[in-house]
Amino acid sequence: MTRRQLLSDTDLSPRDLRRIDPTLGQITNTPAMIVREDSVLVNMGVRMIIRADHALLLEPDTMMSMNFLESWSERMMRNTPSEAEGMQTLPFELTMVEAALQETCAQLENRLEYCARKYRSLERTLQMGIEKTTFDEMRFMKQALVQLETRASAIRDEILDTLDDEDDVERMTLSSQATGTAKEEEEEEVQNLLEYYLQQTEAVHGATEALLENTRDLDESISVTLSARRLEVSKIELILSIVSFAAAIGAVVTGIFGMNLTSTFESSVFAFYLCTSLLIAACAGMSLWLYRLCKKRGIL
Repeated sequence: MTRRQLLSDTDLSPRDLRRIDPTLGQITNTPAMIVREDSVLVNMGVRMIIRADHALLLEPDTMMSMNFLESWSERMMRNTPSEAEGMQTLPFELTMVEAALQETCAQLENRLEYCARKYRSLERTLQMGIEKTTFDEMRFMKQALVQLETRASAIRDEILDTLDDEDDVERMTLSSQATGTAKEEEEEEVQNLLEYYLQQTEAVHGATEALLENTRDLDESISVTLSARRLEVSKIELILSIVSFAAAIGAVVTGIFGMNLTSTFESSVFAFYLCTSLLIAACAGMSLWLYRLCKKRGIL
């Protein structure tokens, strides 16, 4: 079906269709629920145009659409005439809207559960040590949580906007001919439906925020641990620098004695041992003095 045929069959405006058109790529990733006089347009991962007696599913080959069709088939098999007898059933259009919202919330909950498992696995890994792969996993998980938080917030806001619009709530029952009290009951049913899935998305959004905050705290604790390790390494480097500086002074003295110049020290064995002892004591004393000076000033 071409775009022109779709507009002709549904009596929609091109502006409305752009909100769910899959050919526009990133432009149509924003969740949408648009209610018109004879149609309900849904873009919650599942893209549909719902009429009073039928629905058009866009991109039926995507994984989310196939999951939606599978859950819809199971729902239809459960709602047999014998089981529905004596029970109030939703109109077709509301059933489709509920199925789309249910699949959307299920996808959000699955992504949240996946991130929660990755977080617990990462905590166990950090108890054994910090490796390069740990940082990669941490970065990917934070990106996934930020995307999930943004997605859940956008879906929640879209449901809330629809719920706050009285005209949308009234027109959502496309097949209804009720008036008076019956119409008010239908509107209340629509509100209850939207409020239920609003609570679902709010719960996912809140849990995602909490998990993202825990992930950031974990990232900060890793940074503190690494900073402490770098500090210890810096202290060791400073101690080695102190010892090297003292040894360099001793090397200057030995270099003076190593020049091709004669003195009275060459003929005395006692002078050799005396100079060696004094040189070692001077190097050790210099190292100890520098170490205490760094400790006093809080460097070590």
